[in-house]
Amino acid sequence: MRRHTINIAWILVFVLLHACQSDGEKASEAAEEKIGFYENHKAFKSFTKHFADSIDDCFKSDFDGTVLVYKQGKLFKRAYGKIDLRNSSKMRVDDLFQLASVSKTITAVALMQLLEKGQIQLEDTLQKFLPEFPYNGITIRQLLSHRSGLSNYMYETEYYWKDSNRYMQNKDLLTFIQTQKPRPYNYPNACFSYCNTNFALLPLIIEKVSGKAFHNYVFEYIFKPAGMRQTFFLGHKPNYIHSRVLIGRYDQYEYNTPYYSDAILGDKSVYSNVEDMLMFHLALSEGRLLKPSTMALMFTPSFPYYPNGMSYGLGFRLNKMPSGLWQYHNGWWRGFWTAFWNKFDKQICVVVLTNSKHSSHINKRALAELVYTGQ
Repeated sequence: MRRHTINIAWILVFVLLHACQSDGEKASEAAEEKIGFYENHKAFKSFTKHFADSIDDCFKSDFDGTVLVYKQGKLFKRAYGKIDLRNSSKMRVDDLFQLASVSKTITAVALMQLLEKGQIQLEDTLQKFLPEFPYNGITIRQLLSHRSGLSNYMYETEYYWKDSNRYMQNKDLLTFIQTQKPRPYNYPNACFSYCNTNFALLPLIIEKVSGKAFHNYVFEYIFKPAGMRQTFFLGHKPNYIHSRVLIGRYDQYEYNTPYYSDAILGDKSVYSNVEDMLMFHLALSEGRLLKPSTMALMFTPSFPYYPNGMSYGLGFRLNKMPSGLWQYHNGWWRGFWTAFWNKFDKQICVVVLTNSKHSSHINKRALAELVYTGQ
């Protein structure tokens, strides 16, 4: 009887210790998830007041959104205006915006990670990974550089998708292409033609090769190592994210109802803020996501520069300006306008996020030149 009592006592002690340990681990995980913007990068310096004022002047008038400028350790970030048509609340710098086509840069980095691991080659055709794909001769490189010749699903699927009870997803898009065989715009590699279908197909390749759901792969290999603690894909928002998720607006209309293709990932549907986008920039700059040689490959133009200095690499737009080459992407989707401009060789990053049409007029080229020349 005494031995039985002692055994029960030890079991109770073990259970209590295990519970305390589990609670401690959960608390530790929760603390890790809530790491703030400055926890990993406390050494940011301020720009001179004159330069900060010159940036501020670009956004004071009629702008609703958030702005971040980073240059060689110096940081400017600020929120402007209101979050909605009712002017119900002031914009906050940690507010979350739909990145729209800026999401393509993240998808491209994921693909290039698989290239570094030797799991794909840029000249691999889609049919190597997606045997049911009906068009021959289209390669991963052509998807990344918008040279596939495919038609844009956004103009093809609106009347095809009849299921109002759920979103259309990437696998549904593949089924649409397989069964409906929309007519391509051109032959593969004939010319550059910006097309969202390209980047909506790439997540299916990532899933096939990695064995992980696309959003899980990106969280594990991009968001987490980059320190992007407030970034997520639509439909996959972690419980620890508490920043406000904003709604896009166009003139006097707010996009506050779901749209059938919102859940197609890869070409859009990442939500983030200016602080996390700087984390993405720093992770790329510091070689924590890709090797420098891979970055150089991404920033090689896929066609000769236009007279205005513009071209497209692999997932990034390229722009030759008086200050040199910038790697960037802009975006628009359902009332969100976004810009992610980088000059990686000079450690410069400019992020502009807005959920208002009247704030989309910002001249990004002029802003980039201002940041390059200022201190």
